[in-house]
Amino acid sequence: MQIKQDFLVRLEDTGRGFQLSNKGFVTMLTNLACLHGNRIGQGLMDREKCHLSWMVVGWRLQVDHRPLLSETVHGVTWASGWGRLQTTRDFILYDDQGRMAAKATSSWLVLDEHNTRVLRMTPEIVEPYGPETDKQNFPGYAFPREAPVFEAERTLSLQATRAMIDCNDHVHNVAYLDLFNEALPEDEDMDRFTDLTLVYRREIHPRERVTAVYGRAGEERVVLLKEADTDAMHAFLLLR
Repeated sequence: MQIKQDFLVRLEDTGRGFQLSNKGFVTMLTNLACLHGNRIGQGLMDREKCHLSWMVVGWRLQVDHRPLLSETVHGVTWASGWGRLQTTRDFILYDDQGRMAAKATSSWLVLDEHNTRVLRMTPEIVEPYGPETDKQNFPGYAFPREAPVFEAERTLSLQATRAMIDCNDHVHNVAYLDLFNEALPEDEDMDRFTDLTLVYRREIHPRERVTAVYGRAGEERVVLLKEADTDAMHAFLLLR
């Protein structure tokens, strides 16, 4: 079952040249996923009724071209696969001329709403989404479990601000891109990159300080977000 939604490219969704930014793209993907959950009764506001809470653990975005300010982006999403503990959801975003602007995939866990225990996927949980496993944007792709080894070029301390916190009382998945962006060198523009992989490991809480580490692994730019005290991984970003 595919879900479609149109999005206006707002000023806050753009970067240089008034082009849709990587953060703007991921914001649209997030809202598409929420819409699908709402349609089948497993959305954020249905948690007390269905006792399920979905959590994204990975995004991969590949940009073909960037629509401009005030243009309309036509989004499509569908459940593209599922296994014992995780599901995948794919997306295509089109411009006003019907050309593909970007494609993406994502990986999700489902938690018990009362004790945040990770649940096994069952047909009862997944089948309402109408999975279309024959339609995958990146056939055979698997999200990396670990970031590549690299030599740190830049390390700094960052703090989660109140503006980053979502309805679950931790940093919103899109707001992680703000923290990653702060870690990039001043002369580096995140939107120069057209292939983005973001993997989440653990949430960041309000006012929590994190250590950001930037470097290069071959052609990739890598940014890590770690706990300031323990060095445990919060998330990592790969840019190509």
